[in-house]
Amino acid sequence: MENWFAIYTKSRTEKKVAERLSEKGVEVYCPTQTVLRQWTDRKKKVNVAVFSSYVFVKFKNDTERLSILQTPGVVSFVRHLGKDAKIRPKEIEAIKKLLGEFEDVSVEPIIPGDTVQIEHGGMKGQEGLVRNIQGNKVIIYIESLGLSLTAEVSKAKVKKIREGVEGNKGLRHHF
Repeated sequence: MENWFAIYTKSRTEKKVAERLSEKGVEVYCPTQTVLRQWTDRKKKVNVAVFSSYVFVKFKNDTERLSILQTPGVVSFVRHLGKDAKIRPKEIEAIKKLLGEFEDVSVEPIIPGDTVQIEHGGMKGQEGLVRNIQGNKVIIYIESLGLSLTAEVSKAKVKKIREGVEGNKGLRHHF
């Protein structure tokens, strides 16, 4: 099985980049969803990328990789530990399944300063302030009953409920 790779695109060009890559014969996946957007004079349903500025691709060799990079709108490959970050086919299938089952799916980065709520486990319902992010774990500061507790929780088990108050200058992490 071939792995998928994520590419970073210019803002709001995900669908156009996917179209251009597809025309080049590249296997591409750009998950989208239909959302209702409000303007001052009207409402309209629009098809938007689920992952802002990201498209998933497969390629066979360095020539195809270079061709992908030279496509207008492509900024770079997402890298991890100095190499193109590999995404297993089962992870892409999980995204497809999730989008097939639910209509309103949103992907928001969680960053230090955000307030999150724990959605699973013994601490379900607790709210806390994101202090740090380490890999797939979120370090959350929870203050309740007059005690302070710091918990390490999987990102998959928290939901952002408020963005940080200071705009989190310089602290942006994308997932």
